[in-house]
Amino acid sequence: MSLPKPAPSTWATSSATSPEDIFCLKLLLLGNDGRKTLCASHGRGSEPRLRPEGACLARTMRRGGILLVLLLLTAACRPQGAPEVVKLGLIAPFEGPSRPLGYDTLAAVRFRLQQWNESSAEPKVELVALNDDGSPDLAARLPAQLAVDPEVLVALGPPQGQTALAAVQSFQTQALPVISLAPLPEAVGAGVAPYAGTVEEVQRSLAQRASGAIAAWQAPITTTTLWLGDPLTLAEERRLRPELVPAAGAVAGEEAFAAWAGPAANGLVWAAAAPETSPDAFVAAFAQATGAPPNPQARLAYAATGEALKLISEHRSRAAIAAAMNRVASPSIHLFVRQDGRCCQPLGN
Repeated sequence: MSLPKPAPSTWATSSATSPEDIFCLKLLLLGNDGRKTLCASHGRGSEPRLRPEGACLARTMRRGGILLVLLLLTAACRPQGAPEVVKLGLIAPFEGPSRPLGYDTLAAVRFRLQQWNESSAEPKVELVALNDDGSPDLAARLPAQLAVDPEVLVALGPPQGQTALAAVQSFQTQALPVISLAPLPEAVGAGVAPYAGTVEEVQRSLAQRASGAIAAWQAPITTTTLWLGDPLTLAEERRLRPELVPAAGAVAGEEAFAAWAGPAANGLVWAAAAPETSPDAFVAAFAQATGAPPNPQARLAYAATGEALKLISEHRSRAAIAAAMNRVASPSIHLFVRQDGRCCQPLGN
Protein backbone atom coordinates (compact mmCIF):
# COMPACT_ATOMS: atom_id res chain seq x y z
CA MET A 1 0.00 0.00 0.00
CA SER A 2 1.31 3.41 -0.90
CA LEU A 3 0.30 6.94 -0.09
CA PRO A 4 -2.28 8.22 -2.59
CA LYS A 5 -0.93 10.58 -5.24
CA PRO A 6 -3.14 12.56 -7.66
CA ALA A 7 -2.79 11.52 -11.28
CA PRO A 8 -1.17 14.10 -13.60
CA SER A 9 -4.37 14.40 -15.67
CA THR A 10 -6.58 15.07 -12.67
CA TRP A 11 -9.14 17.90 -12.97
CA ALA A 12 -10.80 20.23 -10.53
CA THR A 13 -12.86 23.39 -10.33
CA SER A 14 -12.22 26.73 -8.73
CA SER A 15 -13.32 27.42 -5.16
CA ALA A 16 -14.84 30.46 -3.46
CA THR A 17 -13.68 32.02 -0.25
CA SER A 18 -16.68 31.71 2.05
CA PRO A 19 -17.87 28.47 3.65
CA GLU A 20 -21.28 28.94 2.01
CA ASP A 21 -19.75 29.01 -1.45
CA ILE A 22 -17.55 25.99 -0.94
CA PHE A 23 -19.20 22.68 -1.64
CA CYS A 24 -16.34 20.23 -1.88
CA LEU A 25 -12.90 19.32 -3.07
CA LYS A 26 -12.94 15.55 -3.37
CA LEU A 27 -10.13 13.13 -3.92
CA LEU A 28 -11.85 9.98 -5.10
CA LEU A 29 -9.92 6.77 -4.82
CA LEU A 30 -10.64 4.87 -8.02
CA GLY A 31 -8.57 1.79 -7.21
CA ASN A 32 -5.05 1.08 -8.31
CA ASP A 33 -5.56 2.20 -11.91
CA GLY A 34 -5.87 5.90 -11.28
CA ARG A 35 -7.55 8.68 -9.35
CA LYS A 36 -9.55 11.76 -10.24
CA THR A 37 -10.17 14.92 -8.33
CA LEU A 38 -13.42 16.85 -8.41
CA CYS A 39 -13.54 20.31 -6.93
CA ALA A 40 -17.03 21.76 -7.25
CA SER A 41 -17.94 25.33 -6.35
CA HIS A 42 -21.65 25.62 -5.69
CA GLY A 43 -22.10 29.32 -5.02
CA ARG A 44 -25.55 30.78 -5.32
CA GLY A 45 -26.68 30.17 -8.87
CA SER A 46 -23.26 29.03 -10.03
CA GLU A 47 -22.32 25.94 -11.97
CA PRO A 48 -19.21 23.84 -11.33
CA ARG A 49 -16.29 25.11 -13.41
CA LEU A 50 -13.66 22.58 -14.41
CA ARG A 51 -10.02 23.53 -14.51
CA PRO A 52 -6.71 21.70 -13.90
CA GLU A 53 -6.32 20.51 -10.35
CA GLY A 54 -3.09 22.42 -9.86
CA ALA A 55 -4.85 25.74 -10.54
CA CYS A 56 -7.62 24.86 -8.12
CA LEU A 57 -5.23 23.88 -5.36
CA ALA A 58 -3.04 26.93 -5.92
CA ARG A 59 -6.04 29.21 -5.65
CA THR A 60 -7.48 27.56 -2.57
CA MET A 61 -4.18 27.26 -0.76
CA ARG A 62 -3.24 30.90 -1.39
CA ARG A 63 -6.24 31.98 0.63
CA GLY A 64 -5.87 31.04 4.29
CA GLY A 65 -8.73 29.00 5.62
CA ILE A 66 -10.11 27.88 2.27
CA LEU A 67 -11.77 24.52 2.70
CA LEU A 68 -9.70 21.68 1.33
CA VAL A 69 -11.77 18.53 1.44
CA LEU A 70 -9.87 15.37 0.67
CA LEU A 71 -12.57 12.72 0.50
CA LEU A 72 -11.05 9.29 0.56
CA LEU A 73 -14.38 7.78 -0.42
CA THR A 74 -17.15 9.17 -2.60
CA ALA A 75 -19.81 10.79 -0.44
CA ALA A 76 -21.98 12.49 -3.06
CA CYS A 77 -24.93 10.51 -4.44
CA ARG A 78 -24.22 7.47 -2.32
CA PRO A 79 -26.17 4.43 -3.53
CA GLN A 80 -28.71 2.82 -1.26
CA GLY A 81 -27.03 0.43 1.13
CA ALA A 82 -23.65 2.17 0.90
CA PRO A 83 -21.54 2.23 4.10
CA GLU A 84 -22.09 5.04 6.56
CA VAL A 85 -19.67 7.92 6.01
CA VAL A 86 -18.60 10.57 8.52
CA LYS A 87 -15.82 13.17 8.47
CA LEU A 88 -12.60 13.93 10.29
CA GLY A 89 -11.30 17.51 10.40
CA LEU A 90 -7.69 18.64 10.18
CA ILE A 91 -6.12 22.08 10.63
CA ALA A 92 -2.49 22.52 9.55
CA PRO A 93 -0.25 24.93 7.60
CA PHE A 94 -0.47 24.04 3.91
CA GLU A 95 1.03 27.33 2.72
CA GLY A 96 3.72 29.62 4.08
CA PRO A 97 7.06 28.72 5.66
CA SER A 98 5.65 25.74 7.58
CA ARG A 99 4.14 24.13 4.50
CA PRO A 100 6.45 21.05 4.78
CA LEU A 101 5.11 20.39 8.27
CA GLY A 102 1.54 20.66 7.00
CA TYR A 103 2.08 18.25 4.15
CA ASP A 104 3.96 15.73 6.31
CA THR A 105 0.99 15.81 8.67
CA LEU A 106 -1.46 15.47 5.80
CA ALA A 107 0.42 12.51 4.31
CA ALA A 108 0.38 10.66 7.63
CA VAL A 109 -3.32 11.31 8.23
CA ARG A 110 -4.31 10.33 4.69
CA PHE A 111 -2.41 7.06 4.84
CA ARG A 112 -4.06 6.03 8.12
CA LEU A 113 -7.48 6.91 6.68
CA GLN A 114 -6.73 4.94 3.54
CA GLN A 115 -5.89 1.89 5.63
CA TRP A 116 -9.14 2.29 7.55
CA ASN A 117 -11.34 2.86 4.53
CA GLU A 118 -9.87 -0.07 2.59
CA SER A 119 -10.57 -2.41 5.50
CA SER A 120 -13.92 -3.73 6.71
CA ALA A 121 -14.01 -1.10 9.46
CA GLU A 122 -16.98 1.24 9.70
CA PRO A 123 -17.99 3.96 9.40
CA LYS A 124 -15.98 5.09 6.42
CA VAL A 125 -14.24 8.40 7.06
CA GLU A 126 -13.58 11.39 4.85
CA LEU A 127 -11.00 14.07 5.57
CA VAL A 128 -11.78 17.79 5.69
CA ALA A 129 -8.50 19.75 5.85
CA LEU A 130 -8.13 23.50 6.42
CA ASN A 131 -5.03 25.61 5.86
CA ASP A 132 -4.07 27.91 8.78
CA ASP A 133 -0.93 29.42 7.17
CA GLY A 134 0.77 29.04 10.57
CA SER A 135 -1.24 32.08 11.69
CA PRO A 136 -2.83 32.09 15.18
CA ASP A 137 -5.51 34.56 14.07
CA LEU A 138 -6.54 32.38 11.17
CA ALA A 139 -6.33 29.16 13.19
CA ALA A 140 -8.73 30.63 15.76
CA ARG A 141 -11.38 31.10 13.04
CA LEU A 142 -11.15 27.69 11.38
CA PRO A 143 -12.92 25.48 13.96
CA ALA A 144 -16.13 27.37 13.18
CA GLN A 145 -15.76 26.41 9.50
CA LEU A 146 -15.35 22.75 10.42
CA ALA A 147 -18.27 22.87 12.84
CA VAL A 148 -20.65 24.07 10.10
CA ASP A 149 -20.67 20.53 8.68
CA PRO A 150 -22.55 18.22 11.09
CA GLU A 151 -20.79 15.18 9.63
CA VAL A 152 -17.44 16.38 11.03
CA LEU A 153 -17.39 14.54 14.36
CA VAL A 154 -13.85 15.27 15.58
CA ALA A 155 -10.78 17.20 14.44
CA LEU A 156 -6.99 16.92 14.54
CA GLY A 157 -4.45 19.72 14.94
CA PRO A 158 -3.07 22.23 14.56
CA PRO A 159 0.49 20.80 14.77
CA GLN A 160 2.16 24.08 15.82
CA GLY A 161 2.15 25.46 19.33
CA GLN A 162 1.04 29.00 18.54
CA THR A 163 -1.85 27.90 16.31
CA ALA A 164 -2.99 25.07 18.59
CA LEU A 165 -3.18 27.47 21.53
CA ALA A 166 -5.16 29.95 19.44
CA ALA A 167 -7.61 27.36 18.11
CA VAL A 168 -8.44 25.41 21.25
CA GLN A 169 -10.92 27.89 22.71
CA SER A 170 -12.72 28.10 19.39
CA PHE A 171 -13.02 24.31 19.25
CA GLN A 172 -14.60 24.39 22.69
CA THR A 173 -16.94 27.24 21.76
CA GLN A 174 -18.09 25.24 18.74
CA ALA A 175 -18.44 22.05 20.86
CA LEU A 176 -16.26 20.25 18.31
CA PRO A 177 -13.90 17.75 20.00
CA VAL A 178 -10.26 17.96 18.98
CA ILE A 179 -7.13 15.86 19.34
CA SER A 180 -4.33 18.40 19.57
CA LEU A 181 -1.10 17.77 17.67
CA ALA A 182 0.82 20.36 19.72
CA PRO A 183 1.27 20.66 23.50
CA LEU A 184 -1.42 22.53 25.41
CA PRO A 185 -1.64 23.76 29.01
CA GLU A 186 -2.89 21.18 31.52
CA ALA A 187 -6.02 23.18 32.36
CA VAL A 188 -7.32 23.06 28.82
CA GLY A 189 -10.89 21.97 29.57
CA ALA A 190 -13.35 19.44 28.21
CA GLY A 191 -13.54 18.06 24.69
CA VAL A 192 -9.80 18.37 24.07
CA ALA A 193 -7.22 15.58 24.05
CA PRO A 194 -3.68 17.03 24.37
CA TYR A 195 -2.22 14.18 22.32
CA ALA A 196 1.15 15.92 21.97
CA GLY A 197 1.33 16.16 25.75
CA THR A 198 0.95 19.18 27.97
CA VAL A 199 3.21 22.20 28.22
CA GLU A 200 4.04 21.18 31.77
CA GLU A 201 5.12 17.71 30.62
CA VAL A 202 7.39 19.22 27.97
CA GLN A 203 8.93 21.50 30.60
CA ARG A 204 9.57 18.58 32.94
CA SER A 205 11.19 16.54 30.17
CA LEU A 206 13.66 19.37 29.56
CA ALA A 207 14.21 20.38 33.19
CA GLN A 208 17.80 19.12 33.30
CA ARG A 209 18.76 20.83 30.04
CA ALA A 210 16.81 24.08 30.35
CA SER A 211 16.35 24.59 34.06
CA GLY A 212 13.95 27.39 34.87
CA ALA A 213 13.01 27.99 31.24
CA ILE A 214 9.60 29.60 30.80
CA ALA A 215 7.32 28.25 28.08
CA ALA A 216 6.56 30.95 25.50
CA TRP A 217 4.69 31.26 22.21
CA GLN A 218 5.07 34.98 21.53
CA ALA A 219 7.93 37.45 21.28
CA PRO A 220 9.61 39.38 22.79
CA ILE A 221 11.80 36.91 24.65
CA THR A 222 13.35 38.47 27.73
CA THR A 223 14.33 35.47 29.84
CA THR A 224 15.44 31.86 29.42
CA THR A 225 12.70 30.35 27.30
CA LEU A 226 11.36 27.03 26.16
CA TRP A 227 10.09 28.14 22.76
CA LEU A 228 6.84 26.58 21.56
CA GLY A 229 5.86 29.17 18.94
CA ASP A 230 6.74 29.88 15.31
CA PRO A 231 9.98 28.79 13.57
CA LEU A 232 11.11 32.28 12.46
CA THR A 233 11.25 33.70 15.99
CA LEU A 234 13.15 30.64 17.20
CA ALA A 235 15.66 30.99 14.34
CA GLU A 236 16.23 34.68 15.04
CA GLU A 237 16.82 34.09 18.73
CA ARG A 238 19.18 31.18 18.09
CA ARG A 239 21.26 33.39 15.78
CA LEU A 240 21.30 36.46 18.02
CA ARG A 241 20.80 35.27 21.61
CA PRO A 242 21.10 31.47 21.78
CA GLU A 243 21.50 31.54 25.56
CA LEU A 244 17.85 32.62 25.85
CA VAL A 245 16.51 29.63 23.90
CA PRO A 246 18.45 26.56 25.07
CA ALA A 247 15.50 24.27 24.27
CA ALA A 248 12.31 24.16 22.26
CA GLY A 249 9.28 22.11 21.37
CA ALA A 250 8.57 20.35 18.08
CA VAL A 251 9.05 23.63 16.18
CA ALA A 252 12.77 22.83 16.27
CA GLY A 253 12.06 19.89 13.98
CA GLU A 254 10.66 22.10 11.22
CA GLU A 255 12.51 22.60 7.96
CA ALA A 256 11.70 26.32 8.09
CA PHE A 257 13.57 26.72 11.36
CA ALA A 258 16.67 24.98 10.01
CA ALA A 259 16.64 27.07 6.83
CA TRP A 260 16.47 30.36 8.73
CA ALA A 261 18.77 29.44 11.63
CA GLY A 262 21.57 27.88 9.58
CA PRO A 263 24.49 26.71 11.76
CA ALA A 264 22.79 28.25 14.83
CA ALA A 265 20.34 25.35 14.78
CA ASN A 266 23.10 22.90 15.71
CA GLY A 267 22.99 21.67 19.27
CA LEU A 268 19.42 22.76 19.97
CA VAL A 269 17.68 20.25 22.22
CA TRP A 270 13.97 19.84 21.69
CA ALA A 271 11.14 17.74 23.04
CA ALA A 272 8.14 16.22 21.27
CA ALA A 273 5.61 13.50 21.86
CA ALA A 274 5.91 10.54 19.50
CA PRO A 275 4.98 6.85 19.51
CA GLU A 276 7.75 4.45 20.49
CA THR A 277 7.33 2.70 17.14
CA SER A 278 5.29 3.12 13.97
CA PRO A 279 3.94 0.36 11.69
CA ASP A 280 6.37 -0.76 9.00
CA ALA A 281 3.74 -0.23 6.29
CA PHE A 282 3.35 3.41 7.26
CA VAL A 283 7.09 4.03 7.51
CA ALA A 284 7.69 2.49 4.08
CA ALA A 285 4.79 4.28 2.38
CA PHE A 286 5.71 7.64 3.90
CA ALA A 287 9.33 7.29 2.80
CA GLN A 288 8.25 6.31 -0.70
CA ALA A 289 5.95 9.30 -1.00
CA THR A 290 8.15 11.95 0.60
CA GLY A 291 11.69 10.65 0.12
CA ALA A 292 12.40 10.54 3.86
CA PRO A 293 11.29 8.46 6.83
CA PRO A 294 8.49 9.92 8.95
CA ASN A 295 9.68 12.50 11.45
CA PRO A 296 8.25 12.63 14.99
CA GLN A 297 5.48 15.03 13.93
CA ALA A 298 4.31 12.72 11.13
CA ARG A 299 4.44 9.68 13.39
CA LEU A 300 2.36 11.57 15.95
CA ALA A 301 -0.22 12.53 13.31
CA TYR A 302 -0.52 8.93 12.11
CA ALA A 303 -1.09 7.66 15.65
CA ALA A 304 -3.52 10.49 16.49
CA THR A 305 -5.59 9.61 13.42
CA GLY A 306 -5.85 6.07 14.75
CA GLU A 307 -7.16 7.42 18.05
CA ALA A 308 -9.72 9.55 16.22
CA LEU A 309 -10.89 6.56 14.21
CA LYS A 310 -11.30 4.53 17.36
CA LEU A 311 -13.49 7.25 18.86
CA ILE A 312 -15.53 7.54 15.67
CA SER A 313 -16.09 3.78 15.54
CA GLU A 314 -17.45 3.79 19.10
CA HIS A 315 -19.49 7.02 19.00
CA ARG A 316 -21.56 8.84 16.43
CA SER A 317 -21.95 12.26 18.00
CA ARG A 318 -19.63 15.10 18.92
CA ALA A 319 -20.95 15.12 22.48
CA ALA A 320 -20.20 11.43 23.00
CA ILE A 321 -16.73 11.76 21.49
CA ALA A 322 -16.00 14.82 23.66
CA ALA A 323 -17.01 12.86 26.76
CA ALA A 324 -14.61 10.06 25.79
CA MET A 325 -11.62 12.33 25.17
CA ASN A 326 -10.19 11.71 28.64
CA ARG A 327 -9.58 8.08 27.63
CA VAL A 328 -7.17 9.07 24.84
CA ALA A 329 -3.67 8.30 26.09
CA SER A 330 -0.83 10.47 24.81
CA PRO A 331 2.49 9.00 23.63
CA SER A 332 5.61 9.59 25.69
CA ILE A 333 7.65 12.73 25.20
CA HIS A 334 11.11 12.16 23.71
CA LEU A 335 14.17 14.37 23.50
CA PHE A 336 15.98 15.12 20.26
CA VAL A 337 18.91 17.27 19.20
CA ARG A 338 19.60 19.07 15.94
CA GLN A 339 23.07 18.21 14.74
CA ASP A 340 24.93 18.32 11.42
CA GLY A 341 21.83 19.25 9.46
CA ARG A 342 19.73 16.44 10.89
CA CYS A 343 16.65 17.39 12.83
CA CYS A 344 15.75 14.44 14.93
CA GLN A 345 18.72 12.74 16.56
CA PRO A 346 17.38 10.89 19.63
CA LEU A 347 18.76 12.12 22.93
CA GLY A 348 18.56 10.22 26.19
CA ASN A 349 15.83 11.61 28.43
